[in-house]
Amino acid sequence: MRKLALIALTTALAACDEPAQTPQAEAETAAAPAAAPAADVHQAAALTPQQQEGKVIFESVCWTCHGSGGHGDGPASTPALKPPTFHTPDYAAASQAILLQRFQASLQGADASHPHMQYVVKLVLEESFKTALTYIPALVYPSEIPGSAVHGQDLFQYRCAGCHGTSGRGDGPGAAALVDVKPVDFTTDTLVAKGNWDAVYAKVREGGQRVHGSTMPPWGQILTDADLWDLVAYLATFQPGLVAPPSWGN
Repeated sequence: MRKLALIALTTALAACDEPAQTPQAEAETAAAPAAAPAADVHQAAALTPQQQEGKVIFESVCWTCHGSGGHGDGPASTPALKPPTFHTPDYAAASQAILLQRFQASLQGADASHPHMQYVVKLVLEESFKTALTYIPALVYPSEIPGSAVHGQDLFQYRCAGCHGTSGRGDGPGAAALVDVKPVDFTTDTLVAKGNWDAVYAKVREGGQRVHGSTMPPWGQILTDADLWDLVAYLATFQPGLVAPPSWGN
């Protein structure tokens, strides 16, 4: 078991490595235009400064096992060392103190099902680990849907904003190139407004040709089920009142 734990930890570290840039690549990077301002990006939820810091730590270390959406499906996850999903009421409503108490056995090596945690925690400062814990309730928002709206936002802006726009209004740069088809405006979409998340999931998974006659690709052939639910969770935040507001904002 210790050997498996060390293998998982080695895989996690390897996933974080990036090849060094050549002088030419560095020059091209420096010459690249600055990224467009994100003022019009629809935000899944307003994170606190501590949660924003925790997100950076989580996405630097923790995601390799727990997955970017907190589903326990990171690249270092194995059948023998599979982390639990965070998408349960216990994690969604937990405070930093409760989460720290819950992880305490794992950190001390007393949890036989997660022996690797005692090694992982040595990668970061104790205070940094505590800060990463504050991000977990934000990561699993909204609790009504088995997906992460925060991670869904990242997926949407990378995969979907080209047509649907960064604010989800169907005005992305690729929309003008489409013939006889207008991308959905998620701020007014009637399917999203109904709150039938299984139907929204099916629409995203199957794509346009099978569901509503558009050119949207069948994302189920590209993304995992967990990623699809993360997208659904993000879409649920485009119209007010469909999901409960974040607990940390109340």
